[in-house]
Amino acid sequence: MRTVDFFYDLGSPYSYLAATQLKRLNGLAEVRWRPFLIGGVFKATGNSAPATVPAKGPYLFKDLQRLCAFYAVPFAMPKNFPANTLMAMRCLHAVEAEVLPAISMALFEAYWVEGRDIADPEVLTDLLGSEVVRLASTDPVKLALKDTTDEAVMRGAFGAPTMFLEDDMYFGEDRLFLLEHALRKGS
Repeated sequence: MRTVDFFYDLGSPYSYLAATQLKRLNGLAEVRWRPFLIGGVFKATGNSAPATVPAKGPYLFKDLQRLCAFYAVPFAMPKNFPANTLMAMRCLHAVEAEVLPAISMALFEAYWVEGRDIADPEVLTDLLGSEVVRLASTDPVKLALKDTTDEAVMRGAFGAPTMFLEDDMYFGEDRLFLLEHALRKGS
């Protein structure tokens, strides 16, 4: 079976939307969830968050509402958007790979549906437990997040979500259909 690397940040609404749609790839590819730090990607590539661009900001919020309605997924703009996701992303590197998709979805929903502040260590402790939050502050976990972020940039990522089918990059939730098409064609 082919492999798709799904690079994402919990603070990216388009990563949330893509994550809700990854089930479309079931049976076509093994999806490897690869949490990275979008701020590090932006810094390394000279990019910036779409919401910070004056002409894009208002459109972004309307676009997100339309997409969530189209996909029939719940969505509520968090009051603390954009959130500092550093600790949350480290927490994702502190859990085992087999539970990473479920844990990621729980954190996505906590932030993008319930509006919980995933930058708050108390919220993370409530959602993940104190051991995961403790591990998130260790050097190996910090390095793992940095390495994943660096790898994504090295492979060409400039934003989130970014997906790779082997060496072919697909950027954005709106390119998931092209990734699915490539997998179905076997190309």
